[in-house]
This record gives sequence, structure tokens and C-alpha cells, in this order.
Amino acid sequence: YNRLFDQMLIISNELKRRPGDHRRYLSSLYQHPNTKVRAKAAIHTLAVLPEEARKVLEEVGSLKGYSGPMDARGILRALDEGTYVPE
Repeated sequence: YNRLFDQMLIISNELKRRPGDHRRYLSSLYQHPNTKVRAKAAIHTLAVLPEEARKVLEEVGSLKGYSGPMDARGILRALDEGTYVPE
């Protein structure tokens, strides 16, 4: 998981670095069948597509289960509390 997390962060940072911030292209993963993938795509696009990303997080967060839904609920809580600010 740590190796994959590092790779995901490298990709997100590279997309952010490109002119025009290409992280918006991760929105193509909003409909992915895996809830973890949808949650991570939404988290990484919050800064560039805040309304769309939040909607995905709310949808995923409303599902039962661990991993994706837990990630989504945690980020939503942090956003609402102001302890997480997307960059």
C-alpha cells in the first residue's frame, strides 16, 4: 500500500505541476467500479473540481464498507471542520 500511495502521490503532483493543472483528468475515474479508486480520484481533484469531487465523496461516503467509504467520510469531515484544505 505504501508503494502504491507514493506512486499515486507522484502522479497527482505531476498532473498538478503541468500547465493548467491536469488533475481534472482524474475525474474520469469518478465512475470507476472500485469505491477506493473513486474516493482517491475525488480527493485528488478537490482543488480543481471542488463541487464535483465533493459529490463523489458524498456518494461513496454513503456506502457501507471500509476503505473507499471510510476515506470519503474522513475527508468530508475534515473539509467541514476546516482541518483539510485542498491544494
